[in-house]
Amino acid sequence: EQIRRTIRRTPEVIVKVTGGGTNPGAVAAHFAYISRRGKLEIETDEAERIAGTDAQRTFLATWHLELSAGQYRGPRDQRTNARETKLVHKIVLSMPAPTPPEKVLAAARAFAREKFGVRHRYAMAVHRDQANPHVHLVVKAEDELGRRLHVDKPMLREWRADFARMMREQGIAANATPRVIRGRNKGKAH
Repeated sequence: EQIRRTIRRTPEVIVKVTGGGTNPGAVAAHFAYISRRGKLEIETDEAERIAGTDAQRTFLATWHLELSAGQYRGPRDQRTNARETKLVHKIVLSMPAPTPPEKVLAAARAFAREKFGVRHRYAMAVHRDQANPHVHLVVKAEDELGRRLHVDKPMLREWRADFARMMREQGIAANATPRVIRGRNKGKAH
């Protein structure tokens, strides 16, 4: 019980995959969402800052989503139709208020560089307009050699621990405690 009380006092990081676009239009719509329709800058994997919807479209064209080999695969496992292939993974990195948004963004930059580096293209935007500062990260699911990024539960656990470490490196107390230790069961927090 003492451990649970101590853990509850330290803010928990949130790292979750919120979906993925299966066509270039859906990816463009997500860029529009994370930039609040061009009002916020999007930061790229090459440390560029993209402002405005026209610049976003130009930047997104450099990802060549139409060339992602995975979307051209045929049916598998006795299916009659091929399942739609994710072109991107949409990831949210979040901390509770009153964490400074600049610290969340700095940790998100370090996280993206470490996890995706030069292998997978990515772009991000920080949202400061809600109680919990958070960063939306869009990661191209296929690298330039056609290798796909597959996100599973063990990888998400690792990502949570790594993001918590990166928040601590920013001077912010953060935990990535498994639900069972926090006294939470599946689903929404109590």
